[in-house]
Amino acid sequence: MKTFPIIAILFLFAGASCADQIYTQNKQANKLYKNGDYNEALKLYDDMAVEAPNEPKIKMNKGSAHAQLGDLDKAEEAYNSAGAGLKDKRALADLYYNLGNIKYLQGEHLAAKQDQGASEKYKAALENYCKSLGLRPRDKDTKWNLQLANAKMKQMQNQQNQKNKDDKNKDNRQNKQNQKDQNNQDKNKDQNKDRNNKDQQKKDEQNKDNKQQDKNNDQQKQNAGNDQNKQQQQKPEPTPQQQKQEDMKKDEAKKLIELYSDDEHDLNKKPEKAGVIGERKGEKDW
Repeated sequence: MKTFPIIAILFLFAGASCADQIYTQNKQANKLYKNGDYNEALKLYDDMAVEAPNEPKIKMNKGSAHAQLGDLDKAEEAYNSAGAGLKDKRALADLYYNLGNIKYLQGEHLAAKQDQGASEKYKAALENYCKSLGLRPRDKDTKWNLQLANAKMKQMQNQQNQKNKDDKNKDNRQNKQNQKDQNNQDKNKDQNKDRNNKDQQKKDEQNKDNKQQDKNNDQQKQNAGNDQNKQQQQKPEPTPQQQKQEDMKKDEAKKLIELYSDDEHDLNKKPEKAGVIGERKGEKDW
């Protein structure tokens, strides 16, 4: 980028009618500026501004000194203040040129921080260079800076477009992933629901079988009880005669036990002769 044409402006101012003291200070300030001693030059320009507060060219020189010192905001303020009183086309061309440089440098600072506001600064620089060329169409430095500002502005626009595209693609990928995750969650929910339904159905069937088994067991117990009661009900009661005979048998058995209780050992002995028990000799008929 071509820098601020301070010398041309100062020569314009130096040729104007002014007091000898201001002329001498201006000449000395120009020399300091050319030698790179911007701080001392700025002090003289401030002194001159006190003596001639309405002189726009002094304000322009102050702006150029501030710009060389890196204080772009004060430089821009000084140039804007000078613009209201300038009528000379050459001085106005230099003013717009310098304002273009200020906007361009501000854009560079913002771009270094990846601040999208840099694009607006480059656009403002481009507009000021166009105004300067409108007053001085053949100025090569202004054309060169205009091309730089235009290229920077397009670069920032392309970066912004690419960022928007990347953000959109990122959002699309995130949306697809979110949709996929949601589908998986829904699928898992459906699977869990089916599994729970099957488990519940199986549990209900098991409970039903258990209830049926319990019912069958209760029925069997009830039937068995009914059969027993039936058998008890169907068993005939003994008649008085049968009961009396049964009692007699019991009494006889008891008497036999008592009768032979003392001969227990003899009853268990083997008979000495065969056929003793109940043996009888036959009687002759003759």
